[in-house]
Amino acid sequence: MALSIEEIVNKHELALKKYRGLYAFADLLATYLVLYVLFVLFNMRDLFLMFSIFEPYTGARYNILGFGIVFETLGLIFLAFVLSLIFTAIRHYRAEKKDAIAFIEETHPVLKERLRTAYDNRSTDNIIVRDLIGGVIIDSKPVQSSSFLDRRKLAKDLFVIVFAVSVLAYVAGTGYQTTFSPTDLNGVIDKLPLVSNSNSELYPVDENGGTSNNTSQEEILGKPAVVVVEGKEVDLKIPPGTGQGFTSQETGEQTNESFTQSGLVNPEAAASQAYYDNLPEGYRNVIQSYFEGLAEE
Repeated sequence: MALSIEEIVNKHELALKKYRGLYAFADLLATYLVLYVLFVLFNMRDLFLMFSIFEPYTGARYNILGFGIVFETLGLIFLAFVLSLIFTAIRHYRAEKKDAIAFIEETHPVLKERLRTAYDNRSTDNIIVRDLIGGVIIDSKPVQSSSFLDRRKLAKDLFVIVFAVSVLAYVAGTGYQTTFSPTDLNGVIDKLPLVSNSNSELYPVDENGGTSNNTSQEEILGKPAVVVVEGKEVDLKIPPGTGQGFTSQETGEQTNESFTQSGLVNPEAAASQAYYDNLPEGYRNVIQSYFEGLAEE
């Protein structure tokens, strides 16, 4: 009996996983078709012309299943598929996931709390558990796995798919496309204040190669400016032709920093007494006489 309750739950759980896979496939297909239609309408194939890495491949035609497909079209197909795969994965990862027991208890109130309790205690063997499991098995017979299918969700995806295919067929038959192109963004980027070369107008260049920004120099070398430092007025005027910058006009005592020459020194060599003190006692006179003889020569 315990095995029967486990088989019932596993059967519904398997059906629920199949339905979730069907939802993911329908969402992926709908998202892919919508993205591809938008890429075609807004000339996103020109996006490959903006990158030099794709330059050798642009305009190339490939034979796939007997159809000649341009490289730009293959690029749009691949890009739309990758983006739709990412969007679908994120959407289904964040979606709330319920197990089969929660769905059964939600759609069949008679099994609420009873089915979960019976499944959790399926390994317990006593009269109370056996009676509970027997009653749950009887009440779960009307439950059909098809009741887990969200037909409204599938209908929405089917409507989006049909609409996208219709628009794509209309575009393919009439060749309709908007006037927008990704290459138009280059002009928009150049007009941005932070990107444009507006800094070149800060200092206009004269015909002779110099700048015409002479107002600051006239203000510095013009009318003298006076500031008050510690209660004293200090003139900040820089006379024309000087490059010393700001100098204080205060006067003070001048210190004589001239060099004082020392007196003359006797150029004759003077023997050091410390040298003779270090000579051995028995050989001091001999060594001294030897060096004095060398000095006389």
